[in-house]
Amino acid sequence: MNRISYYALKPRLSGQAPITLFQQDEKNELFVGPHVRLAGFPGMAHIETRELAEEYAENIRPVLKRRHGEESDVEVHEIREDGTKRLLDRIQRDSDIVRKRLATGNLSPNKPV
Repeated sequence: MNRISYYALKPRLSGQAPITLFQQDEKNELFVGPHVRLAGFPGMAHIETRELAEEYAENIRPVLKRRHGEESDVEVHEIREDGTKRLLDRIQRDSDIVRKRLATGNLSPNKPV
């Protein structure tokens, strides 16, 4: 099976993550999902290109700072896995959501895209 790369956003929060994500925060498994929410590994955004991930990161930085403190930031991480059909579908789906959020400027997790 072919190994593929995709990209995820890892937040660096000023303080602790919300209590519902305490375990993920403690295990260093906290990420940003495609709907601009903090999530564990299963809920993270799987983004197909570094460029798209960087653009998403740049756009959500102000949101993270507002929600989690001025010192909060976000980093792009490359992840390599076996390119299963399920993973490829997930990357496509999440990347489409991220593109729509960027195109519309809709970075509120409560508003559907």
